[in-house]
Amino acid sequence: MEITAYNDMELSQIEDMVDSWTKQPVSKTHLDPVEAIKITSGYAIEQHQWANYHQLMELTTNQDIKELFAAIGAWEESHQATFGSLVDPETTPLEASLTLQMTAIQSFSDAAQLEPSENCKMTYDYILLDHLTQAKALSDTMSSVGTNPEGVIKESMQLMEGRPFSKQYIPTKDLLKRPLDKNSDNIMSFVNLHTLLANEKQLRNEFQTIRKMLPSQNIRRLYNRITSVETEHVTMLASLRDPNITLLEYAMINELMEIRNHQLGMQIAKNDAAREAFEYALNGDQGHLSWLRDAYSSIEKGDSSKFAIPDNLFATPPLPVNDYVKQVMQTQMGITPKGMGFEKAA
Repeated sequence: MEITAYNDMELSQIEDMVDSWTKQPVSKTHLDPVEAIKITSGYAIEQHQWANYHQLMELTTNQDIKELFAAIGAWEESHQATFGSLVDPETTPLEASLTLQMTAIQSFSDAAQLEPSENCKMTYDYILLDHLTQAKALSDTMSSVGTNPEGVIKESMQLMEGRPFSKQYIPTKDLLKRPLDKNSDNIMSFVNLHTLLANEKQLRNEFQTIRKMLPSQNIRRLYNRITSVETEHVTMLASLRDPNITLLEYAMINELMEIRNHQLGMQIAKNDAAREAFEYALNGDQGHLSWLRDAYSSIEKGDSSKFAIPDNLFATPPLPVNDYVKQVMQTQMGITPKGMGFEKAA
């Protein structure tokens, strides 16, 4: 099996390939909010994967695995560039920020409803309430500066106060949760977790970048408050990862994460350029998973069937996001992290 990246092609082929990554931007006026969320998540997980493959490459001494990670990392660059090109250049920083928060709310709602692990579900429900408040604060900020948040939301989501900012800060020891176990927990728990980690890291990084472009000190303070809480979220989610997972296992889970997002995105895409982006990334990531499974079998002598596409990879949650948010608000508002788990606040 020969594994190559775009940079292994002839120069004329490379230039044509790189040029093909730039799609026609999707007008923010006509962009469906659900489609926008999938595109935003697609970009986030491709960025996450690009960074991961370079980090994983540094952590192995096996030359074959190192070359495999380097080649796949190059292709992840092409996927990220393709999704990034879909963004309407007329999108304002505040509009982009609200879309990121909507992506978080939708992603945590979906993951919590489909999550087999009660420990993970509690974590996702907890973080969801923080994002409700953050999104509401951004929506109110947009209104205060004369920008209509409904231009982004388009009646797709009801924004409401969740957990107050004053209660979003918790001690470090209470952020750390009981990790998943690769030998006993369902593969979908790992797919859900890795997807949420990718989205949260991207939200935090984008907010840090956007903050530097904002002239208002008050809005900058809001962004600093949000990113300080996002640091807690990333820590909490990262603590759920199984520390015994191998580099190849980690990479295969992330490929399943990508395949899920892009397949679902392709199914709901209304815009031709968006559909092409999802299809391009999906085909590439299916190939990457095949490469990784072969390497896992031949190099680590592992059972690659555990990382085949599971039957429930493309499952969708039973409740719409608004209905699930209301349910969580009623049952989880009084929950607080404590030690390795959660408990009712005093």
